[in-house]
Amino acid sequence: MPAKLKFKLVHCSSEDPEFPATELNAHSPHTVGWQSARFCDYPQELGFQFSSTVHLMQLQVLSHQFKIASKLELFVGTPEGDKTTYHKCKFKRLGYLSLDSNERSSWQARELKSVQLDAYGRFLKIVAHPCHANKMNIYSQVGVIAINVIGDAVGAGAAAVSSAPAPPVTQSRKEISALDDVTFDLNFDPTTAAQIRELHIAKERAVKAEDYDAAKRLKDAIERLKQVGSRVAKLELRKKAAVDNEDYDTAKALKTEIDKLRSGLALAPRPAENLRAAPNDGGYGRAEGAVVVEQESRVKQLGIAVAAVGGGS
Repeated sequence: MPAKLKFKLVHCSSEDPEFPATELNAHSPHTVGWQSARFCDYPQELGFQFSSTVHLMQLQVLSHQFKIASKLELFVGTPEGDKTTYHKCKFKRLGYLSLDSNERSSWQARELKSVQLDAYGRFLKIVAHPCHANKMNIYSQVGVIAINVIGDAVGAGAAAVSSAPAPPVTQSRKEISALDDVTFDLNFDPTTAAQIRELHIAKERAVKAEDYDAAKRLKDAIERLKQVGSRVAKLELRKKAAVDNEDYDTAKALKTEIDKLRSGLALAPRPAENLRAAPNDGGYGRAEGAVVVEQESRVKQLGIAVAAVGGGS
């Protein structure tokens, strides 16, 4: 089953010191993302490396609300021989994404692009073209809040497959767990997200064992955890803002409230007390204002433009 793939950033053309490209290595409610340097040259390039050759099935890109690239080109890279570095591998162009100027939302919405892929490689390259001009982007920057890649780790022989034309995409989005969606980790702190995933694993094991009483208890526990987790994430953001403003009394009060909520969760039964564990699946919560716009697209081969379908932007 496809799952969220871990990667690390290995190259960027430029970055704003306050928004370094390494922000893209992890997802959390505190993620601020990457922004290019002020008045940078275009195009800008971001390079990512996976721990091994992977089969890429879905890419998600969450754009900044007003520092928006006009177009993002996508490339997948495979090592040649023993050359396993980003700058020495061979890249294949997959296609490109066009991003909305966001003027209709007065630059308040963040556009989320979900792209279905069918490609193999060790590296991913994203090339950002000049930004949409608007009155808020006074330094002509581009910004990406988060990058998420879903797929499978594969054997070393798969690199050869990637040089041939890819077969039609058959992977349904329904087969990709909502727990691997980028919005899930942006809406919950890492501890809560891990607990929810653990409960989902236990719930699926209960269903397979036809222990529906346990499955119902776990389902209810997941819903409670989502509600509390969403509130904790919002309080954490308020606490961070208070600390940034040196309002330590408010920060202390918020920390007390967060600790109280988390201690209540600690009293809940652990999944191991209900069942042992299994594959994850299930829904996720979306924090208020986390993502306002979402489009799903398919990257076509040979550089054909991506056609957006689904919701408006």
